[in-house]
Amino acid sequence: MLPDESIDEIKAAVQACDDARAALVDALDDADAADDALADSAALEPVGQALADWRDAQARFMAAVDAADASDPATTALLLKTNHGVDASNARCGIPGTDVEGADQPFPLDLTGAKGMLVTQAATEHLD
Repeated sequence: MLPDESIDEIKAAVQACDDARAALVDALDDADAADDALADSAALEPVGQALADWRDAQARFMAAVDAADASDPATTALLLKTNHGVDASNARCGIPGTDVEGADQPFPLDLTGAKGMLVTQAATEHLD
């Protein structure tokens, strides 16, 4: 079981991951539509920012799981889904260009073609 006092923080971290994923999808769509986005740092910046936001939200989720003394992120995600109807998939997936301990699920976006190149370049240039 997850302590009641931890649920709100864990849910907020999951929502932040979901919001960052949505921002990444939007940023990739915008960059993909731009002329020569790979050469345009301004077009890549929102992609990099969304990746950084997602990474930070994942770190927040992992810290909340740890603070709740939950056994692991996978069990926490299962309890969230079962008991609260919250899907923590985005909080557990690996993000290109960053490593968050406990993020062990595949990246959920198609990285073939131009969008993959955009993510790679944005991660290289904007993630530390």
